[in-house]
Amino acid sequence: MDDFIGNISQKLGISSNLAKQGIAIVSRFFLQNSEPNKASGLLSMLPSSITDIFSDDEKKEFTTTKQNVSEDNVIEKISKECCNGDKQKAKRVYEESVNMIKEKSGQEGQGFLDEIIGGFKKKIF
Repeated sequence: MDDFIGNISQKLGISSNLAKQGIAIVSRFFLQNSEPNKASGLLSMLPSSITDIFSDDEKKEFTTTKQNVSEDNVIEKISKECCNGDKQKAKRVYEESVNMIKEKSGQEGQGFLDEIIGGFKKKIF
């Protein structure tokens, strides 16, 4: 995980703390938009370095309630909190974080996380 954070921070010119914060925002997005049983499974698949970021109350909320947070809101939040308002850089943090989460959760090519992202793309286009 630390290697990936280092890679994102170096690639995008942000600190490792900001890269980790971006990954946390994207992880929260996936968990909020998942069906509760899938959120529970995703929490168990993610490394503790990610899941330890969330409080017990947040974890309980993820596993009991599905929310609908848009990709645009996530990118906007990353832009404000991690990238000094740079939306292009925020989008790159988002994309790199999605790839890392897929890889670290074992969901790469599995479709579960792609379903969440795809649902928003269908709504947008």
